[in-house]
Amino acid sequence: MSDIPDDLRELVTRRAGNRCEYCHVPAEGQISWFPIDHIRPKSANGATESSNLAFACPRCNASKWAFVDGVDPSTGEIASLYDPRSQVWDEHFQWSAKNPLELEGKTAIGRATISRLKINDTGPLMIRRLLHELGIFKLSSSG
Repeated sequence: MSDIPDDLRELVTRRAGNRCEYCHVPAEGQISWFPIDHIRPKSANGATESSNLAFACPRCNASKWAFVDGVDPSTGEIASLYDPRSQVWDEHFQWSAKNPLELEGKTAIGRATISRLKINDTGPLMIRRLLHELGIFKLSSSG
């Protein structure tokens, strides 16, 4: 059971355009409910308020769990995870020109987030491919 009030959940969902704020997969066409992610985890005293909440697909939410950082696979260094409330998605991510269903990190934050959240694993790639074929998933940062 969620501790997020319905009106706050609706605000977070609408603000996100009804898609995961990390991998941008839409909630439309999914059989699973999308949770609300505490960007700063509750276990680290993250508040249940709009400025600390993100709409997340079940896979990104489960992979992020209570983490706030990850390893940048390009440098091996620790980097903060992407924060949808204080950072701009386009500054950290782009769709690959080689494989347009694959997300690329433009920064250490983007790369660490993709790695930690397993955004380009086989499962998410298959979901994006299917949703794209159905015309539900658009391969652009703006929607």
